[in-house]
This record gives sequence, C-alpha cells and structure tokens, in this order.
Amino acid sequence: MASLCQGDKWRPQLYYFRECEVSLSLLNNLISGIPRDNQIEVFDFDKKGRHHFMGQAETSVDSLLRNCGVPMFLIEPELVKSRRGYSNSGWLTACEVLLESHPTFAEFVAGGCEVSLLVAVDFTASNGPHSDPSSLHHIQPDGRYSNPYQQTILAIGNVLQRYGTDHQYPLLGFGAQLVQPNDELSMVQHCFPLSGSGVEVHGVESLLKTYEDCMSRVLMSGPTLLAPVITAAANIAAEYDTLQPLSVIIVGVGHSEEFSTEKQLDRVRVWFPNDPFGRDIVQFIEYEKVRPHSLAAAGLAQVSLSIKPNRRG
Repeated sequence: MASLCQGDKWRPQLYYFRECEVSLSLLNNLISGIPRDNQIEVFDFDKKGRHHFMGQAETSVDSLLRNCGVPMFLIEPELVKSRRGYSNSGWLTACEVLLESHPTFAEFVAGGCEVSLLVAVDFTASNGPHSDPSSLHHIQPDGRYSNPYQQTILAIGNVLQRYGTDHQYPLLGFGAQLVQPNDELSMVQHCFPLSGSGVEVHGVESLLKTYEDCMSRVLMSGPTLLAPVITAAANIAAEYDTLQPLSVIIVGVGHSEEFSTEKQLDRVRVWFPNDPFGRDIVQFIEYEKVRPHSLAAAGLAQVSLSIKPNRRG
C-alpha cells in the first residue's frame, strides 16, 4: 500500500498492490555476512510504456520482517537536490511479509519424504488398434519395450521407484470399452484398473506386464477425459495424508496438434487454503520433442523428477 502526494500539495491517495513472491536469493540481502539494503521503486503504470517514477524506498529483508506495517518514506532523488525543504513523496507500507521455505527435492527425500507413482494409460481411438504395427500401443512379439507407452513407464518408473518403499503402483486406463466375460463390450470407461486382481501392481516390470496383458480386453474408444483419473489419483493420495502434494505429469505421445487441452492444463495454477500463490502441479512433456534432443528414456525420467509442487516447508 502506498500513500503519495501530487505536485506541491498533499492529496490523500492510496494505492494498493497485489501480493507478490520474490526469491530470497534474488534479493541477495547478505554480502560477506553484512545485511544489505534493497531498493524498492514505485511507478505509475502507463499502458504506452512511459511509466511515471513516484519514488523509492530503502529497506532490507530483515527490516521488512521486523517492521511489517511500518510506513517507509518514498524519496525522489532529483527532488532532494532541486527542492528546498523536500522530505518525501509519500509512504510505502508492506502490510504483510512472510518468509517461506521451498525445500528442494533432495531435501524432501532427506527429510523422509517418499514418492508414490500412479500410472494412467490413454486408450482412446487416436492411438490406433494395438494389432496395427503403426499403433502407439503396438506390442512387439519379441518382447522389446518399444512403443512410447512402454518406454515412458520404464523410464519414469525406474527413477521414481528409488524414492518409495512398497513399490505398489496403481495402474489405471481411460478412454476404452472393456470386453466382458460374455464377450460383450462395456460402455466407455474413463477410469478403470488394468489389472484383473485390483488397482495396484508390484514393481515396474509388473506395470509393463499388466499393460501388455490388458490389450486383449480393451477396445480403443473415446473421448479423452482426464478428470476421472486425476480425481482417482487425488483420492488415493488422500488415503495416506490429507496434505499429500500431488504432481500430475502428462506425457503426450502422438501428433502435437492433439495436445491443446494438455498444454492448457500445463499453464493452470491450483490454489489451496492458506496458499495465496498457488501451485503449478501439472506439467506436460511432449514425448516426440524429448527424443530428438538425445534425452531419450533416461532424460525423460529426469525431466519428470525435477518437477515437484511448491509446498511450504
């Protein structure tokens, strides 16, 4: 909040600014252990880019924390030199100052945090029937993990399994009709377990084996609906901890023009109670763009591992 004067006379004008988040490392408030003042400049915004300078205040992180709510003088250096008796051009007040900790992934793990993996596979018709060699779901008869879904599960699973203990992974599918015991087809299912014995399977190899075995009982269909599997993932996370952070990593395989919805989700921030800044919990990775850069499977896994929700420590 700022109170500013106009011209030679005080005219009470209050300006309120939105909350903002600044990295402590960017403020760089310590030089050789000595606190350094930071300069805050205030401008009157002009849509043509000719912003009007309204004054600056000197403070430090320590001062902001200790003197939260105390007005700071806004000074225009040119007026100090040219105007006799000039004292200030108004006040700037930080109404609320919070110092937050955002631990790194390594710090999460060192503190006992475990990472659980849930896999949801897209069985919509755009993938093509698995019997077609050009299908994104085609299974090689020699047992090689060669299709994009197999390579993605293998790459991400091999990395994330190091950060868990039970290695029990829910494996879901969406966008398919299921072959019933009487050989009839079900309605389109938007969230179903791939295993016939339950939602979870044990280990990465079981993820791949169960995915391969399910091909005989699914018929590619549609449309593509992500909400049911994301809701299922959130419900599973809530069974362990109501505050369990959830990261959604969408790996898009196929043609890039099909990913408009996924790219929109990648730009969405989710707000939680007492979290004014929100979290970017959805990350979209385009499979075909990762491969040409020699990242291949291991690189894709590292990209996914580097993405984590912003959570207050």
